[in-house]
Amino acid sequence: MVICQGIHTLISLSKTYNNLYLEFELYYVSFMPDDQKFDAQEIMMQLRYLQNIYSQQYEVLENDIATYTIANTSLQRNLDLLDSEEVLDSNILISGEGGAYIPAKIGKFETVMTYVGAGYMVEKSVKDASAFLRANQKKGEEFLNRLMTDKQRVERELMDISFKMNALQAQESRQ
Repeated sequence: MVICQGIHTLISLSKTYNNLYLEFELYYVSFMPDDQKFDAQEIMMQLRYLQNIYSQQYEVLENDIATYTIANTSLQRNLDLLDSEEVLDSNILISGEGGAYIPAKIGKFETVMTYVGAGYMVEKSVKDASAFLRANQKKGEEFLNRLMTDKQRVERELMDISFKMNALQAQESRQ
């Protein structure tokens, strides 16, 4: 019977869209026969540590996915409004200061103010604003796909760690 002597953890930090994610990979360093010593408790502590880190990373990814899903939904609503003729002659409320709202009516418009980031808005034609929002939405969808891929990778790592912990516990109970 062969048992694992130890686990080497490789830790690398990667920066992805202003979020730092810890990436851990498990490697079995070497194997040795039953008659040689190994520290099962140390290996179990390392596995629990990795499981905790991956669980935290999983929560961050879930929060990021929810945030970007909301942002993409908002972009889609804005695109629908720009592409729709139904907004013309619509009554709306404009938020004022101190909780006051001002009734207004939307008339025909040729330009819209478009948020371009860093607190700046730029006046654009409806066509240009629509193209700008579509490009942002596409980038957001690509980022969401990347987050989903990362989430699946973390899920696989958590399952792998759980399997290794169960195998180690079973090995210990047989001794």
